[in-house]
Amino acid sequence: MRCKAIRNDRRKLPTRRGAALLAFVTALLVIGTLVLWLFHVGGAGTSATLGHFLSTGAFYAAESGIEMAAREIGLGVDVDNDSNGTPGTISNNENEQNVPTLATGSFRVLKFSTDPPIHRAFGRPLATDTPWKHFRRVIEFRMQ
Repeated sequence: MRCKAIRNDRRKLPTRRGAALLAFVTALLVIGTLVLWLFHVGGAGTSATLGHFLSTGAFYAAESGIEMAAREIGLGVDVDNDSNGTPGTISNNENEQNVPTLATGSFRVLKFSTDPPIHRAFGRPLATDTPWKHFRRVIEFRMQ
């Protein structure tokens, strides 16, 4: 009896060995990029919301300055006692220690013209971080 030689019959393996690995890495990169993009968009939305909140607070502070200046003009008396003694001006002595402050911001009112009497109210938010510390709302009004 003769022994047949056992042939090492290797079948040809497909040439797509790394296709699954390549698909997995590509999917991982795409998903990771989307997650990072979502974090970026979420952060930008939060920053925009905070900016709107602080800007609105500055506007309300300027509006409060108008109310206080109108009261001084109506009474004809300098009520705040920290400006130059002119009714209708609020904290225009450049001293930051006595600027009226609300929960939303601080304000000052300056008189820009005497004929016609024009006042400007400046409101600033109570933020110390950049860029919000530079926010400013200005309201101009004229008393008749």
